[in-house]
Amino acid sequence: MINSILLVGLGGAAGSILRYLCQKSFNLSFPFGTLSVNVLGCLLIGILWGVLSKNKNDSMQLLLVTGFCGGFTTFSSFTFEGIQMLIDHRWVTFIGYTGISVTMGLLATFIGFK
Repeated sequence: MINSILLVGLGGAAGSILRYLCQKSFNLSFPFGTLSVNVLGCLLIGILWGVLSKNKNDSMQLLLVTGFCGGFTTFSSFTFEGIQMLIDHRWVTFIGYTGISVTMGLLATFIGFK
């Protein structure tokens, strides 16, 4: 159990740091950093899911899927930014951002898995 917690924590820390750097670098007038991380994270989790489910490697799944991808993907940031757009009455931006994030995220996960 302790090893599992350490693997998730290590992966989560790395993913969170990388997400932070992407958001700081690319979030300008539109949250491009968050959008990019969400789509790339969905693609990555699909790839890892496909590869690791064949290899039955529980340790790597904990480190990379649960830990890294869990820390890297930013749907909590996505919802926070979406609510901020609604509060700011940026309706068109909200609809576009939400539609692109959900559609591209699902598509990237499917492509990654295949």
